[in-house]
Amino acid sequence: MKKQFGKRLREIRLRHNLTQEKLSELIGIKPENYSRIENGLSFPKPENIEKISSILNVEVFELFQFEFLKSSKEIKEAIFSAVEKDDDAAIMVYKFLKSIGKA
Repeated sequence: MKKQFGKRLREIRLRHNLTQEKLSELIGIKPENYSRIENGLSFPKPENIEKISSILNVEVFELFQFEFLKSSKEIKEAIFSAVEKDDDAAIMVYKFLKSIGKA
């Protein structure tokens, strides 16, 4: 969950055009500690989660909406759609599957 939280936090931070250094300053933590959070190596204290949500102008629950994670059905649909529309995508998917022994 730490890695997912870190990815989501990075996604929202970038949307607000903030650097890690600036956001860590606004939260009141060292940049190294903030970097560890985004890299999924640590998790922020509850009071810092509140600060982060306030600074980024999002509800706390939004920090835990891991939108980049899709269901397997959605992933398959996206892959099938891309493969049908784009020959290069089809070739890439095939090469990848072959490289992992699935084709």
